[in-house]
Amino acid sequence: MRRSLRFAAAAFFVISLNCSPAVGQAGDRGRVAGQVVTATTERPIPTATVAPLGRADSRGTVTDGEGRFVLEDLPADSVTLRVRHVGYVTTTRSVRVRAGTTTRLTVRLESATVELSGLEITGTTRGARAAIPGAASRVDAAALERMDPIGTQAALAHVPGVYGLSDDGMAQTRMSVGIRGLQPRRTQRVLVMEDGMPIQPAPYVFSPLYYNPPIERIEEIEVIKGSATIRHGPQTMAGVINYVTSRPQRRSPGGTLEVTPGTNGYVSAFGELGGFGTDAVHPQVQLVVKRGEGFRENNDFRQVNGTAKLQASLGDNRSLYVRTNLDYERLNATYTGLTPYTFDTDPDFNPKDDDLYQIYRASLGTIYNRRYGDAVQGTTRLYANVFHRPWWREKDVFVRADDYQNPDVDADPVPVNTPGPLMRVGISDAVDRALTLDDAPYFGNVRTFYVTGVEHAVDVQHGLFGQEADLEVGGRLHWERFRDDRKISDEVGRREGVFFRGDLSDPDPVTIIGGSSIYETRALSLYALEDVQWGPLRLSPGVRLEIFEQSQIDRLNGSQYRDQTSVVPLPGLGFNWILGRPDLGPTLGESDVRLFGGVHRGYTPPSSATFAIVGFDPPGATGSGDGGFDLQAEKSWNSELGVRGRSEAGQFEVTGFYLYVEDLVGGRTSFQQNLGVVQSYGLEARTRIDGGAFAGPLPALDVSYTYLHSEVVRGIISSAIDGLPQDISGNELPAAPSHKATAELSNRFPEIGLRLSTTLSYTGRFYTDLENLETTTNRGERGPVPAHAVLDASVTYDHSDALSVQLTAKNVTDNVYIGSRLHSNPSQPSANLSTGIIPGARRQINLSIQYDF
Repeated sequence: MRRSLRFAAAAFFVISLNCSPAVGQAGDRGRVAGQVVTATTERPIPTATVAPLGRADSRGTVTDGEGRFVLEDLPADSVTLRVRHVGYVTTTRSVRVRAGTTTRLTVRLESATVELSGLEITGTTRGARAAIPGAASRVDAAALERMDPIGTQAALAHVPGVYGLSDDGMAQTRMSVGIRGLQPRRTQRVLVMEDGMPIQPAPYVFSPLYYNPPIERIEEIEVIKGSATIRHGPQTMAGVINYVTSRPQRRSPGGTLEVTPGTNGYVSAFGELGGFGTDAVHPQVQLVVKRGEGFRENNDFRQVNGTAKLQASLGDNRSLYVRTNLDYERLNATYTGLTPYTFDTDPDFNPKDDDLYQIYRASLGTIYNRRYGDAVQGTTRLYANVFHRPWWREKDVFVRADDYQNPDVDADPVPVNTPGPLMRVGISDAVDRALTLDDAPYFGNVRTFYVTGVEHAVDVQHGLFGQEADLEVGGRLHWERFRDDRKISDEVGRREGVFFRGDLSDPDPVTIIGGSSIYETRALSLYALEDVQWGPLRLSPGVRLEIFEQSQIDRLNGSQYRDQTSVVPLPGLGFNWILGRPDLGPTLGESDVRLFGGVHRGYTPPSSATFAIVGFDPPGATGSGDGGFDLQAEKSWNSELGVRGRSEAGQFEVTGFYLYVEDLVGGRTSFQQNLGVVQSYGLEARTRIDGGAFAGPLPALDVSYTYLHSEVVRGIISSAIDGLPQDISGNELPAAPSHKATAELSNRFPEIGLRLSTTLSYTGRFYTDLENLETTTNRGERGPVPAHAVLDASVTYDHSDALSVQLTAKNVTDNVYIGSRLHSNPSQPSANLSTGIIPGARRQINLSIQYDF
């Protein structure tokens, strides 16, 4: 099927609410005056809509430039006001109107991307967050400030159910996190978004995360793991991570400047300027410049990231948000890990000074909101990005440690089965003769991605069987193109390679030594979600339909064309039940407990690109053109049941989950085909206790814990030991620790402007391959990763409202531990195919100075 998929039209209709307004006595009238402000900074919110509910005799109004409003001629009675503004959580307030007087109030709206990005979980009021039909977590601005992380992966370590693997480098551009036991490598089974728009290079055909926005630009991080994930796609198996960035809100010229120097050559500078627009148009510019030398030798990075934003009010009922971003990164990134010998004797060892990873990325995102009435709202999102990523690396070989460290002996390459201490080095360090193309000493993976899409959604508040309901329907058109070139150079450091060996002018055929393929996806997605409130019970049924065509052209194999079309329905059902408060409805009181749960269909699109590049070539792919699209898509049934509650003293959430996954596809995990069935189940818990609610000096305690059991239900692979078929039923999944926990103590002393925080993180032991091999080798490519714990601490001094200073120490004890064997496969022991040991992040001390003007 070569025709483009088209999203022609969608029709939406509204069911009206049945209301029974209470009308006061004639002549008994009063007025309400107030101001609408942001909950965090209490800045005024102009153009917010304030309207009485169920009052046919009273009309609403819109706030002025200072966020103020007046409602005249209201009946003397209890009146419920609904306050709405795009980008904020809709809030209702009940007030008592008295005859002949003015009732005054201030309404504080919590920031939300519900209307900007369609992510319902981002409502931060108690009602909005507690009503989520499934497990969800939010790392808010306050938590990010306490942590002061270098990258987003460190911030996600506090979220239960989320696991991260250490990778080469300190910038965390190539983040590797998994959710609930699914493979974390390059975050390829998680949908990652910024302000509700996908940022992965090609979400359908190549989902590994090779770009991550700098943490300095992120205001909050949200994680959805329940049935609400079917709103987004195509990755709905593990969950959704959404980075929420700040919106232009300044009403007068000003900005922020933050400079953070640190150890290991780390320096970060962030600047933001805004407030120079009009009452209706608010621009903002941001610039991030970062650098660091890394935790190992030859491990430096540089990054420049610039963003321009515009928030415009287009009248009382319309708004437009535009964000453009340019990113450049240069990393001395490598696949060269450590052997057990180098880990024990010199964990900073990395001889690869010619490996170079670069990113050139430009993106555009726009969000248009329109309110058609009190009950109907539409959101249109348009996104596009171009991502170019050349990565040149030197071929690795093994040498004897004694030879390499002896200046009088030539350290020649040795076979993988050589006994004794070994070291993994670049081929140029071990070969004296001139290198040729046959050696493939230096190779470049040059990849370019083009992505664009448009999505429209309509939210309708209506009545259903006499109950309150909310229907959201939407559709998305998406297109992506991925060109993957692999070039070979015969000189280490010369980043100009070739695809073949030979001369095209000669009659003899040339020999293909590189690769060049083009992958493309055209996709149509439709979804519908309904929220129905029956007293204390809220049901949330929904369905998503993915229709997409994937194609591949092998440019070095006669431009051979292959394609595949998929049509996938993804149903889901969630619920939320208020316990012990049947009269409460959807709004939380001062203390409340809710039961929630759901089940949904998870899905990961079949992708020969991801399989061949992140893992290994699919069966029959080399030269034959077979395989690849013959892979089955990964499918799962995800279910969960949990309880959450909160009061003035704190909050908690406990969730039990179960994932049943069919046709799991391997990458760097010992198999090159669809596996049978795997499952994972466990318990996630998170709680916060505010000690100040019991006694002023007591600190706040935040604890998160995850218990995970993962296993292969049915599967056979070739053994890495003898190559024979091996039944791995009952084995654990790789990179799935049974226990993970964090505990944080924090306290504020506002009278002296001091804030303190200390965090202890624990990650349990986990296997790195499907055979669950217990022993390692002198190469380091197999064996479990031992449990480890890391201690962090920070102290912040607020000199004034404008100036603050923060000292942060990561890995205070400088614990040297194995972080992962991320790019290893025990079936491929070659130094150039398996990286061996990747050490965890070492001690990092930063001093951050922030000034607001």
